[in-house]
Amino acid sequence: METIKGIPVSPGISIASVVILRADDLRIHHRFISKDKIESEVRRFERATRRAARDLDAQIGSLGDELMIAKQVLQTHRDMMKDPGLHRDVLARIEEDLYSAAYSVSVVLGEYHGRFEKMESEYLAERAHDIKDIERKLLLLLLGKRREKRQIFDEDVVIVSHNLTPSQTASLAKEKVVGFAVDVGGRTSHTAIMARALQVPAVVGLKEISRKVANGDTLVIDGYAGEVIVNPDGKVLSAYRRKAKYSERFFNELQEEISWPAETLDGYEITLSANIELPEEISTALEWGARGVGLYRTEFLYESGVPDEEMHLKTYRKAVKALRGRELVIRTLDAGADKFHEEFVGFEEPNPFLGCRSIRLCLQKPELFRGQVRAALRVSVYGPVKIMLPMISTVEELRHAKEIIADVREELTREGIEMAPRVPVGIMVEVPSIALIIDRVADEVDFFSIGTNDLVQYSLAVDRVNEHVAHLYQPAHPGILRLIKEVIAASNRAGIQVSICGEMCSEPAYVLLLMGLGLRHFSLSPIAIPTVKRIIRQVTITEASEVAEQCLNSEQASESEVLLSRRASKLLPDFF
Repeated sequence: METIKGIPVSPGISIASVVILRADDLRIHHRFISKDKIESEVRRFERATRRAARDLDAQIGSLGDELMIAKQVLQTHRDMMKDPGLHRDVLARIEEDLYSAAYSVSVVLGEYHGRFEKMESEYLAERAHDIKDIERKLLLLLLGKRREKRQIFDEDVVIVSHNLTPSQTASLAKEKVVGFAVDVGGRTSHTAIMARALQVPAVVGLKEISRKVANGDTLVIDGYAGEVIVNPDGKVLSAYRRKAKYSERFFNELQEEISWPAETLDGYEITLSANIELPEEISTALEWGARGVGLYRTEFLYESGVPDEEMHLKTYRKAVKALRGRELVIRTLDAGADKFHEEFVGFEEPNPFLGCRSIRLCLQKPELFRGQVRAALRVSVYGPVKIMLPMISTVEELRHAKEIIADVREELTREGIEMAPRVPVGIMVEVPSIALIIDRVADEVDFFSIGTNDLVQYSLAVDRVNEHVAHLYQPAHPGILRLIKEVIAASNRAGIQVSICGEMCSEPAYVLLLMGLGLRHFSLSPIAIPTVKRIIRQVTITEASEVAEQCLNSEQASESEVLLSRRASKLLPDFF
């Protein structure tokens, strides 16, 4: 028996036999060609891209609505197959370097993969796996290998893979697939997104799980704790079978409660909105009870370069229409310290993590910002929209950004383009400097959204993904709680809305605390909404305030964590 720790990305408990999906070993034997073969190699590449696009169209057509995310991903892959830039780069390798078609594809897409893999933005870094999926499709055709067929299983199985691609997921007969365990990936990987859409327990980032198990092994996937247990002994297996039954009953109950209001026992309503990456996630968010989208991340639009205004507009309009009158909060470009920026910024930075990123990048390169703002203002005629500015650290930055937004509005008015009379503008409170002067900022904005992920990280000077200091990443640290409380108090004094959109509000243990600090608007992972709602409906604000006061008076985060865990386990006995 062995327990392996990873990243939980879709909750639930699965127990089943292992089926390992391994990538084909695609070896390219003929790397170079003679000049007289150039034309035939070009034709081979063009035939392969056309055939791959047709195969993708057929695969997209075979998918049901529950795999809408997979459809969108495969449509993106199909569009990339047709991308003129890709064709230009591959043909240059064939015609100028005399590489074979297969080797040209491998080299060009290998370069693309390396560039994405180095990106600090988790979402964009995860897209490196998409590049590998596209490369694999083309090489299978160019090398005459067998393509993927729909896999059908006679019994329940858990899928184990180094990296489960969208194509592989789409080729599975989902009726018998009850869990995913994957070596790589994070919370924004396509495996994670699709597992949540399918409501299948999943753990990613397991490093070497695909090497440590064999077909037929028994595997337990704990989508709550982020653990997998290989060939558990009888005692552990019995315990997890009981936990699986509790989990199934728990989520069946939550399904029945989805339409119920998120209201405390003493009559306080808490608004629960969703954090999303793609417009296609909105349907899942609404199914889980979201009242709107409180954080719409837009970084995916920059995967293949700077999107134009029309691409922004098309994507936002799709999201607004899917929400059918519910609110959409569009966060402007919030890319991190990565190679992605060197193309836009034009220089190398000694410490990019504290350098020209997010709103700073947009203010230094206003063409990036203006097109996105124009689209956000234009889409406001289709439904309620807000603009949220990330990583604001000074009042000057905020005013500069607001000046650009006002200038864009005047520009659209002169052009005769219709907009909503008023589009609220707010900021993410995620940098300590702005949290400490929040009173001076409250009169400058229409709303606040507390981004606890970075607020905790920057306040405690802790890299939350660094395993050597991860134990110091403490959302319940009394200093963090005081910052959050002051932001809420300043919002109340100014009469503006304050919400929270960090991972902290998706964690059941922190829900009571956050309510007690005064938060009435949460924006969280869609699949976490029913669980959070269950907690809200079992407590009073008076209880929550008492818990928050105890945590504020604690000297150590560990004291608060024990208290919060005990309270949450009483409210969700089947969950813990």
